Amino acid sequence: MRRHAPVLVLFLLSPLVAEVLFGATPLSRWGSLVAVAPLYGGGAVLIRELARRRGRGWWRIALLGAAYGIIEEGLAIQSLFNPDLFNAAMVGGRAFGVNWIWTEWTIGYHVVWSVGIPILLAELLFPRRRAEPWIGTTGVLVAGSLFALGTLAVGVIFRLAVAPNFRTPLPLLGGAVMLVAGLVTLALGWPADLGRREPPGPKRPAPSPWFVGLVALTAGLAWFHLLDLPHVLRTWPLALVPLLLGCLVATALAALIRRWTTEGREWTSLHALALVGGALVPSTLVGIFLITAGDRVDQIGQVVVAGIALLLLTAFAVRLRTRTGAAPDLVYAEAARRLATDERS
Repeated sequence: MRRHAPVLVLFLLSPLVAEVLFGATPLSRWGSLVAVAPLYGGGAVLIRELARRRGRGWWRIALLGAAYGIIEEGLAIQSLFNPDLFNAAMVGGRAFGVNWIWTEWTIGYHVVWSVGIPILLAELLFPRRRAEPWIGTTGVLVAGSLFALGTLAVGVIFRLAVAPNFRTPLPLLGGAVMLVAGLVTLALGWPADLGRREPPGPKRPAPSPWFVGLVALTAGLAWFHLLDLPHVLRTWPLALVPLLLGCLVATALAALIRRWTTEGREWTSLHALALVGGALVPSTLVGIFLITAGDRVDQIGQVVVAGIALLLLTAFAVRLRTRTGAAPDLVYAEAARRLATDERS
């Protein structure tokens, strides 16, 4: 059981972060976690294992996370195409049967909140095993089966009960399948990362964790503002403005994180946790003040869940701060170098 603890933690973290903390699955509907947990948890475990077997980089996880988002929202739920589901057409930029601004927002949400944050948290919780696969071939098959069953279950529920009158045109479904195939091929087909050598000389300082958290918070707020644009920016051609700005925010944040985490920087687990904390603030606030605002019990439950999450993150941050030295990060670096050496040989 101890050997599989990281897998179980990741399996639980994905639906908790993406659904419960966000309020998409509030207190009154926690029973639906039975259906969505295999989709989120199985998907996150599968993505983490496939990506880590190919190398250290997070870009593979991002590409596979985007493919995950298209599978869930395009093929199972079909919110990328249904104009009425989640008011996706009202968010803006609908053309050629696609809700473009909603598509950009929801795929980005799945990349970061459904996949990226749970994987990062799980690897922070188990620092000595960050750079290694957590399950074997059988485990990958089990995770893939859970993901497939969860996708099928959610798809059936939405087709029969939530949006029974909508059917996505076959050309759009075909395009979504081709895009998923392309993303997965790019993520897994690229040569394995060999790791970057640490440059000689003293380490360069990284920004303070507080600043890192503030940047993540600001980027998260900007991303969630895609859901509440002025009406003038929801129709073409001005809808291109928020679409391009969304891409700019994502690209700028990725470039900053890449710069801060290069070899030779004093990037620690506390910095990584600050990224998580900053990104979770806007999603949690949206869950409290918007998604569950119509039901007082759900809203109170959301406040309680957010409070528990805050306490746990604070306790974890204190633990990371009081650790002597940077042992977990050094262990990770050594494990990653060993993995890269094995790949070269």
